[in-house]
Amino acid sequence: MSELAIVIPAYKPEFLAEALVSIRQQTDRRFRLYVGDDGGPPEIREICRRFAGLDMTYHRFDENLGRTSLTGHWNRCVRLSGEEWVWLFADDDEMAPDCVQAFHDERPHLHGVDLVRFQTDTIDASGRVLAHNAPHPRSEKGEAFIRARLSGERDSFVVEYVFRRAAFERIGGFLDFPMGWCADDATWFRLSRPAGIRTLRAGRVRWRASGLNITGANRRHGPQKLTAALQYLDFVDREVRRRPLASTTPSAQDDRGAPGSAGAGWERAELEWLLGQLRYLMPMGPSMLARATRLTRDRWPLATAKKWALLLAWNLAAVGRTLRGVVRRRLGGVVRRRLRGT
Repeated sequence: MSELAIVIPAYKPEFLAEALVSIRQQTDRRFRLYVGDDGGPPEIREICRRFAGLDMTYHRFDENLGRTSLTGHWNRCVRLSGEEWVWLFADDDEMAPDCVQAFHDERPHLHGVDLVRFQTDTIDASGRVLAHNAPHPRSEKGEAFIRARLSGERDSFVVEYVFRRAAFERIGGFLDFPMGWCADDATWFRLSRPAGIRTLRAGRVRWRASGLNITGANRRHGPQKLTAALQYLDFVDREVRRRPLASTTPSAQDDRGAPGSAGAGWERAELEWLLGQLRYLMPMGPSMLARATRLTRDRWPLATAKKWALLLAWNLAAVGRTLRGVVRRRLGGVVRRRLRGT
């Protein structure tokens, strides 16, 4: 049996062929591929059949579990495999040809390390590189990783991580946050204990910003994502900082305002991250704005009137950006049609 399972929880066919091409181009073929079809369209099966040369196991699940529990679908896809190491990939991202080789080069040196990762680039729908993302350090403790994520210093994508199966089973699999939002970062933290995260010396993963993934579909799932974001901050308080929840403990409220303290630094990072999540979920309807105001009461110590004013300002700005995007797309369509007609 191979030491490495590449597992794809599949639902979208639009870029699946590109993902499979990048896997077929690996210079090191010491892996087995598993595709778990989450009750998606029939094109998924047809695309997989075109890659008969890959050592692939295709399994179609009749229940579309990802609709109600994305991490539940990830977990059942991982269970399709049995290899010591698991790389949970995606149906729309790509890997550089030397990724598997880079993993196997590092594997003999991973004594006690349960989680490794690649550096990443962001690509668009056509595969053009939009950004070389900020690099990860060679080795990093879980607490530093979470702090960097809250501070917005670095991106992190599910598809850049490879984990040891025994550790994954020990922690009970991926945490179940609504829409899977923030569940990966929380799971990586648990897998990082105690040896930290090792960044591989070579290989890069290309994460696709296509607008088709759950990151791009945030407006449709705003309430669930906001709930997940608050659950994630509770997780950070409970497991990363190992302190009582800020919303239930008076001493935690006192620590929040201690100038120069380590606790105050964490509080600022958590608040800035939460505000970033709110801006990201814009534009919001009236009921969602009211929900955001109510649910952030314990974590955003601002008078209700000021909070509403700020949320409305962010919302208007987001509406303006959305309308400008619609106008640009429509004008572009008119221009293209006229050019085709000349």
